[in-house]
Amino acid sequence: MQYPEVIQNLIDDFTSLPGIGGKTAERLVFYLIKNGGQEELQQFGKNLMNLKTTIKTCRECGNYSLNELCDTCRNIKRDKKSICVVANAEDIKYLDNTHSFNGVYHVLGGLLNPSEGVTPDKLRIKQLLARLRKDKTNEIILGLNPTIEGESTIIYLKKKLKEDFPEIKITRLSRGLPMGGDLEYADEITLASAINNRIEI
Repeated sequence: MQYPEVIQNLIDDFTSLPGIGGKTAERLVFYLIKNGGQEELQQFGKNLMNLKTTIKTCRECGNYSLNELCDTCRNIKRDKKSICVVANAEDIKYLDNTHSFNGVYHVLGGLLNPSEGVTPDKLRIKQLLARLRKDKTNEIILGLNPTIEGESTIIYLKKKLKEDFPEIKITRLSRGLPMGGDLEYADEITLASAINNRIEI
């Protein structure tokens, strides 16, 4: 059986998103058909459009923001001398929800993966180095996923940072996180422990 084109197109749109298979996409589409009012669907579409028209990248850390500087970078209560380096902007939320870190963040925009074409020049490493030259920093925390790509990125950053900024303390999240896991799937207690028991490297 073939669905009407407009239904199939929306199913295809949902399945193009990470973590959503065909069955889940169908359930979402038919839920919207059965339960979505005109006003709700219009607001849903408007919110999707606003992702591209209103969301900016913080010029300091690379986080998503409505302004030139994100809320974290504008917060005067944050310790600007401590920077936690993360792979993606969404990782900030997972770490911040632990309430165990009061510094600021730097988003790399991914992890090193040469086989996929992700080399150092494709990440926001130059911006990190420029930031360290500009601001007085006491500690860099490498808050990266304990995956092969994460470990490769940690090794590269450690070497680069030790060469250019030998006076800065470099730490990483403790080994409480399972190898191959993502910060996204770790509970707040585990993440808090990983931050509080971070290891100098």
